[in-house]
Amino acid sequence: MRTDNTLNVIVNGRSLGRRLTGVERFTVQLLRPLKGRVRIAQPPKWLAGPVGHAWEQLYLPLMVGRATMLLSPANTGPVSISRQVVTIHDLSPLDHPQWFRPAFARLYQALLPRLVARSLAVIVPSRYTRQRLLAYPWARPQSIFVVPAGVDHAFFYPRSPGEVHAVRQRYDLAGEYFLAVGSLQPRKNLTALLAAWKYLAARWPQLSLVLVGATAPHFGRQVFEPAPANVRFLGYLPDRDLPALYSGALALVSPSLEEGFGLPLLEAMACATPVAASNAGALPELVAGCGLLFDPHRPQAIAACLEGLAEDLHLRRHLATSGLERSRGYDWGRTAQSIWDRIQALA
Repeated sequence: MRTDNTLNVIVNGRSLGRRLTGVERFTVQLLRPLKGRVRIAQPPKWLAGPVGHAWEQLYLPLMVGRATMLLSPANTGPVSISRQVVTIHDLSPLDHPQWFRPAFARLYQALLPRLVARSLAVIVPSRYTRQRLLAYPWARPQSIFVVPAGVDHAFFYPRSPGEVHAVRQRYDLAGEYFLAVGSLQPRKNLTALLAAWKYLAARWPQLSLVLVGATAPHFGRQVFEPAPANVRFLGYLPDRDLPALYSGALALVSPSLEEGFGLPLLEAMACATPVAASNAGALPELVAGCGLLFDPHRPQAIAACLEGLAEDLHLRRHLATSGLERSRGYDWGRTAQSIWDRIQALA
């Protein structure tokens, strides 16, 4: 990566140390190629949750001081700092506040307009997120840049039958399964997926649906009816098990109502796992002909899509090959370089 030793760039590390989900993973992976080129400002562990916002707004600006630039990679940043490049991953708290706890939605409704309006540059992971951002009058087109996320090809790659067998045994997965990965939150649309599974379970009793992910305190409460047959909630899993879990699945299914990018889809494609996704948000942009798309509002459409994958080995092989090829166009080093180039241009 090209460097400019005259730059004094500080990274807002407030999201570091939290359980890895999409935004946190983006931050961790982005910092690896930037190691030695930036300084990280991170709050003490006890300043987590809502009080972390106070650290970010009041104390972090003092740490930035006369630095060339602040890089805030995780949706938030201090509104008092204009010498800032901020990454906005999606606009869900503004577009769909009903999916979040009221206090969380109100905070972001107050914060994001000021942050976007003051920052020198706003990085978004997809054209879709840029379009959503430009729907608001306080967004400036000339300051918004699309930089897709990446995937760690040294970690997410097709795993051997032995590794797949080991992870199957670890989680007692005896037969073939579809996989869904993501936080248990309203926008992930798991209610529709479980409704679809009712159709599928009756016709394919040998198949399982495996759900990986946990809840978070800032999401609205979800109530699930009793799950249909052969549904496994595995909760939050350690990273080490994800590549083999992807590799062993018939397909990854993502019925989300809204996504700013869709990192699990890219990880699955890098593991040569077919993907089936909703035709909402940025997912069609990422899948781009390398997976199947369905209407997330119609459980029967989801079921038909999954049934087509279950019965067509040739289709699965085709999607695995095309998805793997597409994933090679995404790399965290390229993501970091694009953001670094933007910082250099602004500095």
